[in-house]
Amino acid sequence: MAKERELVEFIVKTLVDKTDEVNVKLVEGENTNILEIKANPDDYGKIIGRKGRIVNSIRTLLAVAARDSGKRWVLDVPDKETIEEEH
Repeated sequence: MAKERELVEFIVKTLVDKTDEVNVKLVEGENTNILEIKANPDDYGKIIGRKGRIVNSIRTLLAVAARDSGKRWVLDVPDKETIEEEH
């Protein structure tokens, strides 16, 4: 398991109320890795934060953790429409 995925999962589980519903999926590509966050719809506001500050901070920490990996890392948090379609 990638340390970057573990870091993001730890941070997100620390922020949310329903930790058992958090899933961070790693999609590996040739030059880019994508971390897809899935959580309870009520918890997405805590992950994103006011004006996106929390999610941007998580992205910054991810960039620092992944600086030696030689790949680009992207943090994907679904938008409101996608969340509503899933639930």
